[in-house]
Amino acid sequence: MNASQNRHIQYVTRFGLLISCSFLMFVLIVGLPLSGAVASELTGRQVMEKQEELHKAQSEYGEEVMLLVDTKSGSKEKRDVKRYAKDVGDDLNRALLVFLKPADIKGTALLTHENPDTDDQWLYMPAVKKMQRIAQGSKKSYFMGTDFTYEDMEPEDIDNYNYTIKKEETADHVKPPKDCYVIEAVPANKEKKKATSYSKRLIWVDKENFTTVKVEFYDRRKRLLKTQKSFEFENLTGTVYRPKKTIMDNHKKKHKTLSLVKKRTLNESIEDSVFTERFIMSGKHVE
Repeated sequence: MNASQNRHIQYVTRFGLLISCSFLMFVLIVGLPLSGAVASELTGRQVMEKQEELHKAQSEYGEEVMLLVDTKSGSKEKRDVKRYAKDVGDDLNRALLVFLKPADIKGTALLTHENPDTDDQWLYMPAVKKMQRIAQGSKKSYFMGTDFTYEDMEPEDIDNYNYTIKKEETADHVKPPKDCYVIEAVPANKEKKKATSYSKRLIWVDKENFTTVKVEFYDRRKRLLKTQKSFEFENLTGTVYRPKKTIMDNHKKKHKTLSLVKKRTLNESIEDSVFTERFIMSGKHVE
């Protein structure tokens, strides 16, 4: 497997992914069950490569309800969102997230282009009718009041991280509970260490089907910053699973972002033009 084939996991969420995920919430991935003998020999890197290998969707579309919750005041804000994602070749992806409701943010959109080196992102604000490029130094900022940073909304290049299995543990927030690898992900090079908000992440990967069910994010001082949990996984096609529900809990801000998927389709035709400035500036992204 060459370097370009090793790219990309969760958007996810990142629609799922991540969701993740990313879109971490958009691209959480499933694998096939492995025998105990084979599974015990996997390294952290191999587990992540297995996720990537088994995620082969050419395109994805989703509609979801997003709920922003301030746990200190109890205030809530509901948003309607749609997402597009597409593999445009060489395992490089394009993604578009669009807010449809409430009215004051309708049409606001985040466009992401994955590149072999540095990814590009643009934020469209209808009030100014302008695509604003997100600078590398701004990707640590939170996106539109959610608990996801711009960094979280980018596809993950596994070559930028070192992955180590730290332990095996049961995740009991999913039903039925899942036996998981707990994998530590730390930046693998100086560039990523400088660019990222996180000193490390701990990733809970289901040993049976290789979905990511939980992620802990640690700040640059190695303190737990936030936790993402995914629930209600469904098998969409072949080996591909996605969560119907994702919660990002920001412990520092005492704030949560919940996403509930209403509709999701895989491998249906999406024109390349969807992932362009012209498409967004024309207003077609809200149709």
